[in-house]
Amino acid sequence: MRRTLSTLLLGLILASATAWAEPLSPADADSPASVLDLPARAWSFDRWLRTPPLTPSALRGKLVLLRWFTEECHYCEGTLPELERLRKRYDDAGLVVIGVFHPKPMRPVRDARILKLADRLGFHGPIAVDERWTTLERWWLDGHPERNWTSVSFLVDQAGTVRWVHTGGEYHPGEDPRHRGCARQYAELVATIDRLLAEPRAAQ
Repeated sequence: MRRTLSTLLLGLILASATAWAEPLSPADADSPASVLDLPARAWSFDRWLRTPPLTPSALRGKLVLLRWFTEECHYCEGTLPELERLRKRYDDAGLVVIGVFHPKPMRPVRDARILKLADRLGFHGPIAVDERWTTLERWWLDGHPERNWTSVSFLVDQAGTVRWVHTGGEYHPGEDPRHRGCARQYAELVATIDRLLAEPRAAQ
């Protein structure tokens, strides 16, 4: 009986992970349909850490990956180390990875605390601080109060168009069947980066 119950639970977990990885329809609460393949919206972060302020116009011609993260988020712990690896791997090819800190609950957080968190998570790239969720609201939550996640990611191409969206949670490589969806979405991100960097405009 115990073995049967364990087998059943494992099956449910795997089914859930696989279903979560499937593309979302526009009717789903976390569907990226409202932003995908459209021009990226303006950002207005409260401040920047580790770098002077970066602007969309200054980054035109680069691929830009933005990932929102916060404290006590195990999804961020699973994802940010892999984003650091991508940052190092593709830096010379034209990928800029930006970690966007947004406090939950919304409140002032000292820069030293944010930097300590990023270091602990293994991310050493530029950090934008979205303390009042201004850009998160504009890019993701505006008009969609039913959204389930705020730890979202956006890949913006060299022309400023959103080409890939991760609607929250984690993504990373791995063989663990419980994270099959995470590995699939990470592979999708890497394939999208490779494809966009190979397009003719990436060399302009």
